Amino acid sequence: MAELRLVVCTYNIATLEPPQELLRDLILLHIRDAPDLYAFGLQEVSSKPHEVIQSSLSDDPWTEVISSCVCSKGYVMVSSVRLQGLVQLLFVRMLHLPFIRDIQTDFTRTGLGGTWGNKGAVSTRMDCYDRSLCLINSHLAAHQENWSDRDKEYQTIITSQNFTHPKTPTILDHDYIIWFGDLNYRIEDLSVEAIKFLSSPKKLHVLLEKDQLKLSMRSKISFQGFQEGPVAFIPTYKYDFQTDDFDTSPKQRSPAWTDRVLWKVHPRNVGKETEHCVTLVTYNSHGNIRWSDHKPVSAEFKLGADMETARPLVTFDPIERWQRGEDAKCRYIMSSNAKTSSWDWVGLYKVGFQTPSRSYVTYVWAVPGGETKQQSGCQVIFKASYLPEDTTAKYVLCYYSKIMNCVLGVSNVFRVIPSEIDSRIQSENEVSLQDTAAVLNDLAGI
Repeated sequence: MAELRLVVCTYNIATLEPPQELLRDLILLHIRDAPDLYAFGLQEVSSKPHEVIQSSLSDDPWTEVISSCVCSKGYVMVSSVRLQGLVQLLFVRMLHLPFIRDIQTDFTRTGLGGTWGNKGAVSTRMDCYDRSLCLINSHLAAHQENWSDRDKEYQTIITSQNFTHPKTPTILDHDYIIWFGDLNYRIEDLSVEAIKFLSSPKKLHVLLEKDQLKLSMRSKISFQGFQEGPVAFIPTYKYDFQTDDFDTSPKQRSPAWTDRVLWKVHPRNVGKETEHCVTLVTYNSHGNIRWSDHKPVSAEFKLGADMETARPLVTFDPIERWQRGEDAKCRYIMSSNAKTSSWDWVGLYKVGFQTPSRSYVTYVWAVPGGETKQQSGCQVIFKASYLPEDTTAKYVLCYYSKIMNCVLGVSNVFRVIPSEIDSRIQSENEVSLQDTAAVLNDLAGI
């Protein structure tokens, strides 16, 4: 059975700006062994009115830092969704890009009785090879006494979020569900002093018996059927900023495991001889990240998937190279399963691009599909005037489906070489530089 490796990270950042070096160290740790998918969920991203307006025009600072670091390592950001302070990003390795399909997002507000987005959830669903996957990043009600509110908000989220995919209209219809975030569950019936005393690796089992989330799951009040890995790390909240010290402010908030990662396999696949399975590899808190009043938490999973027989919905003919100064042609064949429209495009991208929907160098409208086109193939032409000037970079073509909100096919990597005129000018410039150097050397000898 083939397996996809997924790493998920959740971090409540308490409206702070990103600590670029610390954040890069965390990301590079996660993607060191090149997982196939990487999801990052943030809570409490600063959402002042002018920042929310700005985020509609460009990425917030956290997204910029995370995406620039991850995409430089061969990943592409296929989904980004935000609800006020909640942000969820999903990256995939380039080789999987044509097999991440039917991407949809949704969100639920639960703050102030469902009218405000300071609390709630954002989600991304997709078909990943032949498996449906839903990722949910949530920030539930705060404070020790609001245990029942958190349980209710879980119910609100799973009943309010809907998708247009016929096989997975709700969150719980998916083969695999990964739920993470600041779930805000606290520790019951123990004083602050007792919790701090018991917050050591050999005593955690005592605290876990009083953990509200564990109790709700056992009672099947919320997160029914979900699983969590062994919690072998000390509580992830609340710390004095940029320290390893639990809250020393006058409020003396109780430490708790507010930051969690859970998963669920659809009941139809449980207990059967099936390749639909989720295996937890690691589940950790990153105590060395001293920035927010929370510690980031990550989990790595292996997801069963049938990759051997997968074929892209659009297949490009091999491209040797393009040359500036000449129109460039590309041909592709489209599968009968592809959902196309007149709004599809073929984009030219530099290798290392961040997101298919925005990072193209140039594009042309795709040729609409149809039975004839599926058999004989389609051809589009990039006019010479639109070819990039950078002839040192490597490029790929991607077919983007507006209906499916994803890339259906990726070409081989190729280069755009200089035109004959470019080469002549470059040669003349080199000669000119050599002549100038010779004159300067003569002058230096006088």
